[in-house]
Amino acid sequence: EQLVLLKPLSDGAQAARSVPIQSPAMAEVPAAEVPQAEKDELFCCYAAMILQDSGLEITEESINTLIKTAGGSIEPFFPALFAKMCKGKDL
Repeated sequence: EQLVLLKPLSDGAQAARSVPIQSPAMAEVPAAEVPQAEKDELFCCYAAMILQDSGLEITEESINTLIKTAGGSIEPFFPALFAKMCKGKDL
């Protein structure tokens, strides 16, 4: 199987790249066994990567919006903390 990754280009177009899927398992630990704090951190990490790849600012509000739109919920302090950690960094 292949996973298609899209990257926005400066002219507004998108570049596609296919990468092979190495394993059918997403993780070594079932999601139900992952502690909630680690899930919250992962939500913020994935949200930040999506925002960065989309050329959007990584803020508390944008992280919250993305997570809520995806149907997730996290402890309220995580987005603020994560946005502060990302601020000014070359991601």
